[in-house]
Amino acid sequence: MPSAPRGSLALLAASSVSFASAADASVIHLPLQHRPKSLAHALAAQARRANFKGVEAHQVLDGLPSVSLTDVQDSEYFGEVEIGTPAQKFTVIYDTGSSNLWVPSKGCTNCKPKSPSYDSTASSSFKKDGQPFALQYGTGSCNGFISQDSVSVGGLTISDFKFGEVTTEAKDVFGEAPFDGILGMGVPKAAVDKVPMPMDQLVAQGKVQHNIFAFYLSSGGKSGSTLSLGGTDPAFYTGDFTYVPTALAAKLLPYWLVSASDLKVAGQSTGSCNHWTGCYMVVDTGTSVIAGPPGAVDALTSKIGNVSQDCSNAGTLPTVAITMAGKDFEIGPDFYVIRAAGENGEQQCMLGIQGVNAGVPIWILGDPFLRKYYTVWDAEQQRVGFALAKQPSESTLVV
Repeated sequence: MPSAPRGSLALLAASSVSFASAADASVIHLPLQHRPKSLAHALAAQARRANFKGVEAHQVLDGLPSVSLTDVQDSEYFGEVEIGTPAQKFTVIYDTGSSNLWVPSKGCTNCKPKSPSYDSTASSSFKKDGQPFALQYGTGSCNGFISQDSVSVGGLTISDFKFGEVTTEAKDVFGEAPFDGILGMGVPKAAVDKVPMPMDQLVAQGKVQHNIFAFYLSSGGKSGSTLSLGGTDPAFYTGDFTYVPTALAAKLLPYWLVSASDLKVAGQSTGSCNHWTGCYMVVDTGTSVIAGPPGAVDALTSKIGNVSQDCSNAGTLPTVAITMAGKDFEIGPDFYVIRAAGENGEQQCMLGIQGVNAGVPIWILGDPFLRKYYTVWDAEQQRVGFALAKQPSESTLVV
């Protein structure tokens, strides 16, 4: 994949200001870039997920997961982060499925040659830490050490923030990825080396009032995708929020984990969720599909039916519903079918629901669901909220 064009972020910044003009002044907005995949890239990501063998249960239950459920090269939404004084800019995935910030170090031995790299010697606010840093994802790893510096997110500067300087990375995963690093917005227990979380530090240093953030994700490459820090913005949703408490299992499985009581196709239960615990779901901005245990996904997709590659039946496929907090959250084929460009530029379709063996029976509520529902992660009340997202229109966006 070629590097993401940086110039488009300036256009997105203008659009987010216009789209959120009525927002609470205490809420800070960070524009995100949405980059749809080609069919070849989508199929490659599907193969990586299919080959993922999962993690041993004790690794997760110890509260020290070495594998994130995020398929990091499959994420489509990127934003900027600035590190150091003067600022060094990086494009990162804002990822709720992992919990560390990392960027390539100037001393990286195999990072992308054209990717920005952090130079501690060029920053007057750098402080040495030096703890070893190693992060193992489902499809690759990165290694380096912890450093400390000023980190700016959405124009808000966190002093003395600890992050990973990566000195080696898995080239087959990160070598062509259209981002420089990852900024994890997962739960604190999942952070390697127990480093503080960005939202925790923004609140502790008085930069935002509430430890709450929300994502608006647009579809089809449209502009307007936005991360809101400190609260929600009514410009991005309609109706009321339905809040789902984080599951008790989140104490052992350190993710933004909620429980669904049922999965339905065309209004009929698939029987995939057990009576006592339901279906555990990680609410994850870093995964471009809805994923789940292979057997349960097979039961779901058998009721959906096949998706024609030429998209001829996409409009007739049934509605899927995920039941949480007593409410059915419906998503139609306009969201769960992935449309991508083939080799000749023609539009082709594939199902955006896939079986993944994560080692434990967990589902991932990825981008197809999060594009339909404006989502807020509330660390103060340990809950995740969903409201119907407004779809962008030319009259509300400046591009």
